[in-house]
Amino acid sequence: MKIKKIFNRKFIELTGCIHNHSQYSYDSKASLKNIIDSAKRNGLDFITINDHLTLKAKKDEFLLAEKDIQIIVGFEINDAEKNNHYLVFNSDEILLKKPAREYVDHYAKEGAIGFVAHPFEKRVSSKFRKYPWTDKSNNNFDGIEIWNFLSEWIGKVHPKLNGLIMIVFPSFFVIKPFKETLSYWDQLNNSGKKISAIGSIDAHEEEYKILGLKFKFLTHNALFKTIRTNILLPEKTEINDQNILQALKKGNSYMVNYKRGTPYNFYAGISNSKEESAIFGEEIKFQENLKFYYNLPSMARTKLIKNGKKIKSRFDNKGAFEIKEKGNYRLEITRFGRGWIYTNNIYAV
Repeated sequence: MKIKKIFNRKFIELTGCIHNHSQYSYDSKASLKNIIDSAKRNGLDFITINDHLTLKAKKDEFLLAEKDIQIIVGFEINDAEKNNHYLVFNSDEILLKKPAREYVDHYAKEGAIGFVAHPFEKRVSSKFRKYPWTDKSNNNFDGIEIWNFLSEWIGKVHPKLNGLIMIVFPSFFVIKPFKETLSYWDQLNNSGKKISAIGSIDAHEEEYKILGLKFKFLTHNALFKTIRTNILLPEKTEINDQNILQALKKGNSYMVNYKRGTPYNFYAGISNSKEESAIFGEEIKFQENLKFYYNLPSMARTKLIKNGKKIKSRFDNKGAFEIKEKGNYRLEITRFGRGWIYTNNIYAV
């Protein structure tokens, strides 16, 4: 947790890892105690637990006793074909084997918060199936994962050709969000919806057998050092599950791969020459002298994206882009051609 000043406003910045699976998920053996300990060692302020089709983690003794970080328990749901994975928070009802449209609409009506998980998936090996989001006409959700570590990584694994090196150096192969996912996200926002983005790790803690020995890889401890979602809360906001979830829902956040660098003094936002300003997820009235300001810890390629299209690009560590029209504006920041920071939209209206 840190206090960050952006223009004339102060915020609490929290760093967190979204989409973790534990021993209560059918496809993970990671104990919640070890997950929590790893989160604290890595300086996380919050994590989310999204086990498949269960909320058993809510009753875990170590979770209930934890006071240092926020542990937000939701679940991950899917349809009868095991597609259309969806992260749900603020609901105790798990709908089984229903069509995606039905459960998305149900949770929206209930007032729950939902994020589409890994909407596009790629595979080079037929050994691993895809779990895509197939109901593209459905937009009654709050946000989507634009960057999922496990999804990108497993999409590049070919066990006989590169399996071992990808297990040893997994982060090297996770480069940037899929273009298809970013395009889908932009289309949703261009349609008039305000759909936020999150980055996630989808951590399960995998096992690899060689010569009769088992090795753990893609552990939570390792993945906590990669893709995070950092949120901004007004300075005097109470730090609790609901305020974190609301910030994620509104898009008061940005996604960052800590393997590319720690964003210790990063800030960005749109402001005029007076006192008006907006951070990620907020609106600002279009007017003269609007600029999208940014400050980075190191030199990087910063692209200004308007309504899904790149309109300007610079290589530096701080600067400002002029905002000449109404639209949805966000930044994509890369280092050495690899994804580093992706912001949510700011809406010039």
